[in-house]
Amino acid sequence: MTFSGRPTVAEIDLSALRWNYRALKACARAAEVMAVVKADAYGHGALGVSRALAAEGCRHFGVATVDEGRELREAGLDGRIFLLGGFVSGEAREIVRLHLTPMLFDLGSIRAMEAAASDIASAEDFAVHLKIDSGAGRLGVRPEELDKAMAELARSPHLRLEGVSTLLANAGDPKSPVTDMQLRVFTDALGSLEAQGFRTHYAHLANSAAIALRADSHFNLVRPGLTLYGLPPVPAVSEALDLRPVMTFRTAVVQLKRLPAGAGVSYGHTFVTSRPSVIGILAVGYADGYRRGLQHGGQVLVRGRRAPVVGAVCMDLTMVDLTDVPEASVGDEAVLWGRAGEEVISVNDVARLVQTISYEMLCTVGKRVPRVFHE
Repeated sequence: MTFSGRPTVAEIDLSALRWNYRALKACARAAEVMAVVKADAYGHGALGVSRALAAEGCRHFGVATVDEGRELREAGLDGRIFLLGGFVSGEAREIVRLHLTPMLFDLGSIRAMEAAASDIASAEDFAVHLKIDSGAGRLGVRPEELDKAMAELARSPHLRLEGVSTLLANAGDPKSPVTDMQLRVFTDALGSLEAQGFRTHYAHLANSAAIALRADSHFNLVRPGLTLYGLPPVPAVSEALDLRPVMTFRTAVVQLKRLPAGAGVSYGHTFVTSRPSVIGILAVGYADGYRRGLQHGGQVLVRGRRAPVVGAVCMDLTMVDLTDVPEASVGDEAVLWGRAGEEVISVNDVARLVQTISYEMLCTVGKRVPRVFHE
């Protein structure tokens, strides 16, 4: 195999992305779907992912920051873009200018958005959502603060309360009493808002796990994240949703070294060959998102066979033992996670090896790794 550039890429399978979106829509039934594309679509490339889902009919997209929303707007995405991660008052005018939909989470955020909307003639009916802290202890209006928030919204003639949201803290457990409590708090908040004359269109709290495991949390808008990209946040989700991983992280063997028994490999000689060995040098390192901790138990797929990571993972290079893959040669593809023939390395398994979660592994695939979209 020859390469015109560095061979380390993240391949994004758009057909798998569409498959997952359709599976989530079917599971959500009557509820609309907000595709969560924050953090560069969990490392998959927000522009490519959003365009593919928009073509599939998705009208709602969730981002974490104003900069993420700006990137999508300036690229021509005309769907609804929800700002899920909060904002500071100095960003309020830009939120209005970009026509993002913010989550208002305290009195200060309500006042900032009213001031920004009142300054812009075209924003006299600016749609906002109110975020309730129903028990997760993160951004949001606590139940005991709701009366003050409603009074502030009533004094904000340029804002239109279109929706209400909250964050579920323990949706991965379908029998969680925490989720039961949060649903009660959220439903009570909806009732209080209605009693005060607010007519909201959207209510949303179901994340990836809740979509699959808690039908009572769907309301009329759901917010899948990890499942869109083909990974279950907890094993039980796999029983409810047929998901297809979207990203394959791959590189190539750039050199083969034949070392005698007793030879040290990489920094600190944390691995020493116990036999005459063939060591493959891969063009990937922790600067690309392949974590240092993978020197302890990590594997890659070369010619459809598993090869262990040996020695310290470096910033730009990783070493693997190819002694048991005798046909291996320079230029061979090395799959870091994904499928090669009948073998699969799941990013969930890779994450467990370094004591983290798949979300973090995906999000830390470095910017110097090209995202290559294909069908």
